Amino acid sequence: MHTSADEVWAALAWGAVSSVGLLVGAIAGSFFRMPHHAIAMTMSVGAGLLLAGVSLKVAADAIRIAGPLAAALSLLLGAAVFSASNALLARFGAAHRKRCGECVQQPTESQQPGSGAAIALGNALDAAPEAMVLGIALRDPVVPFALVIAFSLGNLPVALSSTAGMRAAGRRYPYIFLLWSAIAIGAAVAVVAGYVGFGSLSEAWPPRLQAFGAGALLAMTAETMIPEAFHNSPRFSGLLAALGFGLLLLVDATTR
Repeated sequence: MHTSADEVWAALAWGAVSSVGLLVGAIAGSFFRMPHHAIAMTMSVGAGLLLAGVSLKVAADAIRIAGPLAAALSLLLGAAVFSASNALLARFGAAHRKRCGECVQQPTESQQPGSGAAIALGNALDAAPEAMVLGIALRDPVVPFALVIAFSLGNLPVALSSTAGMRAAGRRYPYIFLLWSAIAIGAAVAVVAGYVGFGSLSEAWPPRLQAFGAGALLAMTAETMIPEAFHNSPRFSGLLAALGFGLLLLVDATTR
């Protein structure tokens, strides 16, 4: 399928919008000292947004197009690939890359040499499924506004908490800003690459790849966001997650 230059630029713009939350969260985490409770509250809402986006806009479409069995197998494979990669990176210091440092500390470079690189790779790994999913979803004639909003708002607490943890571990501002800038730019470019690359595949593959990305996103949310959201957090964190989920329901209903 031919892709025009205008379509490429549009995909890049939507990719940039979905990634802007990373930069906002990094700036907020660098210059504002927020307690764990406040960060956990934002992470709860962010987790609810991502879970809603994955279940309502990605997995549901994959099941409808590819069928339940193919979608379920692809989803499990995506989750398995993410979990295996995450477990490997955890051995090098990336296990707590989304923690704010007040409840669970990220390792310093002196405690675990190479942990800074592992954290960078881990955060890039977390952004990859979103880029895959959005690159495919943008092939739909109707722009998936709800999915873009879920990713953009869901990325803010992710970068906020991770940046607070980096500062608590003594990592410098240049490292933090270069890291999140590179991830945000890389994610936007990856959306374009997915949009162009997946457009040339047969009709059977995009929904399966969407389900694969959905599985990776579910694993990412469970392994990196929910621990921060619910560890020593307010008793109503579940309500906040439901608030994020419900918010996306409203956005989806009003943008159809």
